[in-house]
Amino acid sequence: MYNSVLGFVLGVALLFVPFALGWVGAGDVKYLGVVGCLLGFQCLPRVLFYSCLAGGLLAVGFVTYNRTSVDGVSFLRSAWLECKLAILTLGRVLPQAVAPRASKGSQTIPWGVAIGAGTIVAYYVDSQGKWAGF
Repeated sequence: MYNSVLGFVLGVALLFVPFALGWVGAGDVKYLGVVGCLLGFQCLPRVLFYSCLAGGLLAVGFVTYNRTSVDGVSFLRSAWLECKLAILTLGRVLPQAVAPRASKGSQTIPWGVAIGAGTIVAYYVDSQGKWAGF
């Protein structure tokens, strides 16, 4: 019983600061708390580790899909030209600032999906913590 209560408290505490900063929603905080309650506090760091990896993969997928679906090949071509410019000039000439391009609007990833995927990997695939190291 104490293992479940401590898992819930630790799960909520881990995402409280990102929630306060507006990075995740309240449902994601409660979801990680429930996962901690069901699996116990010992498994929570591994779940969070794999959830962050899954969230990173989701973010890369969302950025790639949204950029290529809106601008087509032009985004990939401009990204290649900007990288080539920065490398060939050894960083003395940089491409257009990122801030004006990023001000078009922010998009979020579904952290609940990432937490679910991280939970599945941590519980079924790496239950002993050999891959994560803990």
